[in-house]
Amino acid sequence: MTILISVTEFEDKVVDTIREIQRPVLDYVRKGVERAEGRIPRLNYPATFPKPAEIVDSQVEFAKALVDAQRDFARELVDAVAPLIEPETEAPLASEPVPAARPTAKSSPRKTATKKA
Repeated sequence: MTILISVTEFEDKVVDTIREIQRPVLDYVRKGVERAEGRIPRLNYPATFPKPAEIVDSQVEFAKALVDAQRDFARELVDAVAPLIEPETEAPLASEPVPAARPTAKSSPRKTATKKA
């Protein structure tokens, strides 16, 4: 198993945990609304304002656009330094001398460095 796979699996567990934590919160809010209905006055929400769900959707789209811009920037940085990185084929034995890195004239396809966990 590679480090990237391990990290991805951990990230998936974090997302799943967050979703599990959110479920009871939603249940309690729904129960609170049911209890409050008829006991407190309804709120007036101006018709000229965007609906709350529209605001949430708009802000999530904005956040996605920011994350996409950062991903593109990070990828371009990685591609820019790629000529300086030589993929590791096998770990040298302790008794073997480590060869010096050689600069290459042309860029090789980008590869993700992985290690066995």
